[in-house]
Amino acid sequence: MPGAVIAVLICVWYYQTATKLNINPLPWIVGALIIYYGVKYGWTYGVARPVFGPRMLSPMVNDLSGAAFGTLAAVAFRSLVLLKQKPLE
Repeated sequence: MPGAVIAVLICVWYYQTATKLNINPLPWIVGALIIYYGVKYGWTYGVARPVFGPRMLSPMVNDLSGAAFGTLAAVAFRSLVLLKQKPLE
């Protein structure tokens, strides 16, 4: 559940940034969700489960750690890609 709330907050943040830059926000929101959930599930199923195996962390800790990595990736994507876009004319 916290991961979904964080995803909505990231979408709002990307929408506000894109409108301030005067660019179409929809592709950036979709891109942010792909980055966020891709990293989140990549961490959860590609790193955490193979490393911890049967000693898997509690579901809440696992969700929060995945959400933290997904948020970091979305922040990096925003600063490295979105903020360097030129406005539409």
